[in-house]
Amino acid sequence: MLSTNIFYSGYNIVFSILSLFIGIGTVFLVRNSKVFRSLFLFQLGGLTLILLTYLTVNDHVLYKFGLNYNFVAFVQIIISLIISVLWINSAADFHHNGFANREALTVYMSFGLTACIYYSFVEYNIEYATYLRSIFTITGITLLFISCLTKLWKNINTGNLLFALSLLMLENKLIVSSFFYQYNWLNLNIFNWLWIYVFAVAVVFMKFDMYKTDLQKSWNSIDKLNLQLMNIIDTAPDPIILLRRDNRKLYTLNSKAVILLGVGKKEIRYHGFDDFFIDEENREKFISAIEENGEIKDFDLMACNIISGSPFWISASAKILEYNNIETIYIVLQDIALRKEREASLHNIADRDPLTSGWNIRYFEKVAASRAQECIKNGQNFSLLLIDADKFKKINEKYGHQLGDKVLIKMAEICRNSVREDDVVARYGGEEFIIFLNNTNTRTAVRVAERLRQSIEDDFIKNENDTIKFTASIGVVSSEKTASIELLLRQVDDAMYQAKRDGRNKVAVYNEQEIKTSSKKKKSPKNSIHPVFRNEENEEISLLDSYESRGL
Repeated sequence: MLSTNIFYSGYNIVFSILSLFIGIGTVFLVRNSKVFRSLFLFQLGGLTLILLTYLTVNDHVLYKFGLNYNFVAFVQIIISLIISVLWINSAADFHHNGFANREALTVYMSFGLTACIYYSFVEYNIEYATYLRSIFTITGITLLFISCLTKLWKNINTGNLLFALSLLMLENKLIVSSFFYQYNWLNLNIFNWLWIYVFAVAVVFMKFDMYKTDLQKSWNSIDKLNLQLMNIIDTAPDPIILLRRDNRKLYTLNSKAVILLGVGKKEIRYHGFDDFFIDEENREKFISAIEENGEIKDFDLMACNIISGSPFWISASAKILEYNNIETIYIVLQDIALRKEREASLHNIADRDPLTSGWNIRYFEKVAASRAQECIKNGQNFSLLLIDADKFKKINEKYGHQLGDKVLIKMAEICRNSVREDDVVARYGGEEFIIFLNNTNTRTAVRVAERLRQSIEDDFIKNENDTIKFTASIGVVSSEKTASIELLLRQVDDAMYQAKRDGRNKVAVYNEQEIKTSSKKKKSPKNSIHPVFRNEENEEISLLDSYESRGL
């Protein structure tokens, strides 16, 4: 019979309280996890056994409440049966991760309950009742110990070894208390609780093993996810690169990016973001936008292939994300070279005159202001030439518009060939052409205009058996007195009409007094008539009228 009295001495009381505290604390370690369900059932049975030990030693307390010997024996056997059922279920859970077979367990409990009633109420025998309690508990813990050894055989670790030791200690205590209780030194209070200490250490090691296993599974899952992500990145239809956020060095890139940028995956560590994106200004804007907003979409950058060195346009979308515990900039690239070519083609179409294939007035207005600002910044003069075909209406009437178009094409060609590459030649409208001369004063502009006038006069167009000659009147103005493009356009227009009044096929420099003296045109706004609709038969109107009235 178990012989333990936790109130035997002050030492036993302290030791028992400490042991109980450790036992309850261990319950919290195994209470929720399905993995530790069998451990919880074992511990619950063990703590219930301690309760049974207390009731057995102090059964006189129950008699004081009026309970007879039969009922006390019945309660003790029932508790032993419950302990046995807990341990049998724990053994089954260890063996196949589930509780014991219901049918078999029902038969076992029916047999135990029948024996309990028989020896408690029919034929009361305190010795047989004591043996029956011992048989129930020893049977349960023996099955549990065998299951534990089976699991230990499959997976030898510190936790399982300590748990087997805890089971062995509790089983030995049961055997000694049941059959060798006459050896009082084996029934010291410390032996009742020693198993719970070993069990607590076993649970701690099992917890560590579980966390280690879970951590390993997590790392394996992370590795698997990283591998899947890398496969997704590598098989993506668009080029993708990952940069380290701290130093903007390449971390990884996919096959499409290898082809686009010309860098092998083995050479990644030698290259950074700056090696591929050559437009420094836009490159810094791109990085600043990412750092500020965390992501950016459809940002156009000039990139280059490091093998060929050829530049090309790309559209980049990027986002800051963590990859393999490293802060990276995830960038998806899209080659937009064809789009840029189409855009350039559309801009070219919009800026070109369809007849002469030269620049049109739209392009001139866009470029002239910036060119003028550049000349002013560099302390240089610039000049404007306005060229108008003489008697162009008569050419159209006599030879037809097709030949008139040929005259305009020829004039555009002569104008382009007579100036430098950085000068701007544009069709101003109708039969008029305008030229912006960089870094040119009035004297130089007059020489260029005279050479141009002479070239036009010397050229001709063949029309069947006829040779068609044509001339042009040219107005000249320079920024020596004013740099206002708007004012210079009015002045050059007046200068060109002065050349026509002087007899055509002339070069005239803008002279305000001379124009005021010789002008006989109406005082009406010049900009009310587009140059396309002007002709030699209309009364010539000076643009000066619109600003003379304002005192300019």
